[in-house]
Amino acid sequence: MRKIVTILCISLIMIMSGCNHKSMPKISEEQAKSIVLKSHAKNIGKVEIKSVSHKGNEYIVKWENKDNCENGTDYINDENGKIITGETSIC
Repeated sequence: MRKIVTILCISLIMIMSGCNHKSMPKISEEQAKSIVLKSHAKNIGKVEIKSVSHKGNEYIVKWENKDNCENGTDYINDENGKIITGETSIC
């Protein structure tokens, strides 16, 4: 009986430690910035990155284009670099 309990405890610990494993992003913060800059490049004004943070499996990039009176937030997948969603507001 003691062997069974020990084996179950070890198995449970192994399973729980495997579930807590965080994967490292495949793209860097600089690459996420570049993706946003390319996405919002226009003839009017220049896009400026205000902040970048990483949460879960995505980069959250806040940007602003003063000349075009736009700002927003883009959510970039940290595995493939695709824009998941974006929020844009115009003055």
